[in-house]
Amino acid sequence: MKSKHAQVEFNDSGTPVATHFDDVYFSNDSGIDETQHVFIEGNDLPSRWLMWEKPTFVIAETGFGTGLNFLVAMHAFNAFKAANPKHPLKQLFFITTEKFPLPQHDMQRALSAFPALKLEADALSAKYPMGLEGCHRLDFPEYSTTLDLWMGDVHELLPQWHCPQNGLIDAWFLDGFAPSKNPDMWTDALFSQMARLSKSGTTFGTFTAAGIVKRGLAAVGFTIKKRNGFGRKRDMLTGVFDDANAQVPTKLRAPQGPYYRYSNKVNVKTDNVVVVGSGLGAASTCLSLVKRGIKTTLCFDGDIPATGASGNPQGGFYPQLHSEASIASRLQAHSFLYARQCYDDVLRFQPDVPHAFCGVIQLSFNEKVATRQTKLGASEIWPDALVRLIDEDEVSQKANLSLPYAGLWIEQGGWLSPPSLVNAMIAQAEATGLLEVKTNHRYIRHTEVRHSDTSKNKTLHISFEVGSNTDTASTINEKAKAKSGQEDAVIDASSEVTLFANHLILTLGAGAVTSDVFASLPLRPVRGQVEAIPTQAPISELNTVLCHKGYMTPALNQRHALGSTYLKNDLSTVVREEETRTNLLTHEKALENTALLAELQHDGEARAATRLGSPDHQPVVGALHNFDVLKDEYSDLGQGKPLQQSPLLPSSCVSTLTCLGSRGLTTAPLMAEVLVSSLCDEPLPLNNDLLNAVNTSRFMTRQAIRGE
Repeated sequence: MKSKHAQVEFNDSGTPVATHFDDVYFSNDSGIDETQHVFIEGNDLPSRWLMWEKPTFVIAETGFGTGLNFLVAMHAFNAFKAANPKHPLKQLFFITTEKFPLPQHDMQRALSAFPALKLEADALSAKYPMGLEGCHRLDFPEYSTTLDLWMGDVHELLPQWHCPQNGLIDAWFLDGFAPSKNPDMWTDALFSQMARLSKSGTTFGTFTAAGIVKRGLAAVGFTIKKRNGFGRKRDMLTGVFDDANAQVPTKLRAPQGPYYRYSNKVNVKTDNVVVVGSGLGAASTCLSLVKRGIKTTLCFDGDIPATGASGNPQGGFYPQLHSEASIASRLQAHSFLYARQCYDDVLRFQPDVPHAFCGVIQLSFNEKVATRQTKLGASEIWPDALVRLIDEDEVSQKANLSLPYAGLWIEQGGWLSPPSLVNAMIAQAEATGLLEVKTNHRYIRHTEVRHSDTSKNKTLHISFEVGSNTDTASTINEKAKAKSGQEDAVIDASSEVTLFANHLILTLGAGAVTSDVFASLPLRPVRGQVEAIPTQAPISELNTVLCHKGYMTPALNQRHALGSTYLKNDLSTVVREEETRTNLLTHEKALENTALLAELQHDGEARAATRLGSPDHQPVVGALHNFDVLKDEYSDLGQGKPLQQSPLLPSSCVSTLTCLGSRGLTTAPLMAEVLVSSLCDEPLPLNNDLLNAVNTSRFMTRQAIRGE
């Protein structure tokens, strides 16, 4: 999982040279001009953008290097947007791979040679990720550009890119060290994956004119054209993909049946989406939707948001990692890094959200945990910038308390106030003018209505009970009319309001347990109580979040969060004295080598809420169906039928993001990106195996494979 950094030297011209490949990252003559000639003009991007009718354009690159190609493309797209503000093309996606990422200081030194790109280079440097294999989604809203930087071997990564049946990529930047220097990259496997991922009409540009490249691309369906090279290079290659001529993509493109994510489409220009929910999942989903220009309505059944599991005053923010690169750990790591980026953006918009990225210490509070943490530290799986072992002295120094324990240090973690964060995210989405919030709207049901007998287009009629519990029938109806308006709602005498939408996203959290729509999913509600301990010596000096079997935060408003209990299938939110005792005893036992908690005074203030989880403890994200009805269609999986030969799920106008459990702060933003990206036919920011691990269909699919 931890990437190996590139070893770089700088030649007499100031150009970076990869010592492993003995090749330059860009031309000694002019790196910008080389990128402009080979990749921008080689793919005819300026003219293609002018003629483009879709909202997004996707460039894929086979070697990120210094990031120069990306910066030139982002700069060019920004200029195009400025010159064509009303053009239908709104967003650039740049997907790139890098097996040996440059250390940040080397990248900054290399890019300092290009003052014309200083603003773009500074923006990239500010978000440049740590060396962790997998996808790092970096958003640059000021440039209308999203960068998916995939760290790892290109041959391992490209097969993990989830691809629509008609292709994903619009243009290829075939960069990488020359075939003579790096023959391991320029293989038939690479060219086959390019064919799988390319749309009909996709172009490529590359600096090389080597025969192995020309023959390999022609064999999978690219029409090749030789052009004049840049500088001292005589020739270069460009080309166009025609999937009618391709020999391999049909087999490679076969989606994995029930795991295919592009069946449910949203038309960004005209569609409107209703999101139901009031917590972090709902707020993150709304932000992801409005970022794409989608008109969104957020409905929830109270006066204010974040009244459920997202309502605790403080929440610890950190990933749960293991000593192996398990699916669960990889999901946690990448979700955490994307969430930190997202929250940094929210805090720039609304800096008064209570928070402290003060780091998190996971204490080695017993021998078993110490052994596990030592194994994690020795595994070399995770970069030190994400997590590292620290000894007793460093634990005490960072916590600002004397603690006789070693532990794991997660520097980018800390705590945030979930309800304040949810409100800030909703406000940020509202500031776009694309989000409308409807309070006191309790979701009841929805129906799909076809526009005509022959039309595939559907409209959702979504029914809500409107009004607070104390409203009379007459005031409910008046509030419904005032809040909903006549253009998008029909109100009847039974205090129900009907909203019309093209897509519905249910982010109900624990509320899903009582909804028939979720009946075919194995939901696991878990009650949790968190104490609010008055600040006092010695915990008043605590500078970081402490975790063991529970957790304790630094003080907010003179109180520390201390939790939490876990009671399965308990929906009560009444504070219980016995759970207060359980929380205190858990902390006392974990910290029994100190006097930290033994004499603490607690006045009993606490909060209980119900989190929603799943049997495998992973989020549930994607299309929502009655999987009990669909399961028979996949019974052949139990006889060994490949997933690629099983049917796709039917199209659905309803999706869900739920089962975030106690890790919503960590997972909500990236899960929202996965869901909304799939609805918009965009690149997805996770490997296929991780996407499958959170798919709504996974429980049905596993049962079918087991013959259940």
